[in-house]
Amino acid sequence: MGADGAQTKEQEPAVGDSPARPRLRVTGIAGAVAALCVGLSFFLPWATVAPEHAQQFEAAVTKSIDERATPPAGGEDFRTLARTMVAEGALTGADFIHWVRTAKTFSAELDASANPGVDAGAHVRRLELVRVLLYGIPIAAFLLAAHFVFHRFRRARFPVLVLCILVGGASVVLAGTLQFAHGFMAQALPGGARGGSLAIGWNVLLVGGAVLGLAGFFGVSARNWFRTYVVSAITAAGLAFLALRYLETGGLT
Repeated sequence: MGADGAQTKEQEPAVGDSPARPRLRVTGIAGAVAALCVGLSFFLPWATVAPEHAQQFEAAVTKSIDERATPPAGGEDFRTLARTMVAEGALTGADFIHWVRTAKTFSAELDASANPGVDAGAHVRRLELVRVLLYGIPIAAFLLAAHFVFHRFRRARFPVLVLCILVGGASVVLAGTLQFAHGFMAQALPGGARGGSLAIGWNVLLVGGAVLGLAGFFGVSARNWFRTYVVSAITAAGLAFLALRYLETGGLT
C-alpha cells in the first residue's frame, strides 16, 4: 500500500502547475494576414493617373482604333480600359490583368506599327509571363490564407511552407517588375512619369509578398528546414529557367 500511495502521490500535479496551452504560431498568423493582403491587393489601386493624362491616353487609343479600316483585335476592350482610367483616375490589379489580356493583341499591334524593329513575338511572350503571375498569385494567396485559417494558424507543413516562399517571392518579383516597367508605362501615358505613380495596392502587394515569403522561411522546424529550403530553391530556379527559355524560344523544350 505504501508503494501505491507513493505512485499516486507522484502522479498528482504539483501545486501551482497549469495545464499546457497551445502555442501561438506567429508565423501562421503572419502568413495568413500576408497571404490575404496579397490577394486583396489586386482589388486596390496599383497606379494612379492624372486626369488630363488619362484623357489624352483615351483620345490616343480612340484615334488609333478609328483610323483603321478593320477594327483591331482587342481594340474595344482596350478602349473600355482607357475609359476606366479616365473615370477612376487609377488602375487596380484587376485592371492590369485586363490590360495584359488586351495588350496581347492590340498593344502589340501598336508597338509593331510605332516601332518597326520590335519583335512582336517577344512582346507577346513577355505579356504571357506577366499574365501567369497576375492570375496565379492571387489564387494561390487566397488558398494559403484559407489554409492557415482552417488549420487555426498551426505550424504549416513542408508543402505549404514551400508555397509560401514561392508565392511571396513571386509577389515581390511582380511588384519589382511593375516598378521597373514604370518607364515603359510612362511612354504609354502622355506626360511621362508625371502622369501617374504607383499606389497603395502596389505597396500592399510588395509588403504582403515579403512577409509571406518570410513566414515560409522562418516557419520551418528542425525536421523540415533543409528540405524546405532546398525544394524552394530548386523549384524557383527551375521556374526561372523555364521562363527564360520561353522568352527566348517561345517553347519550354
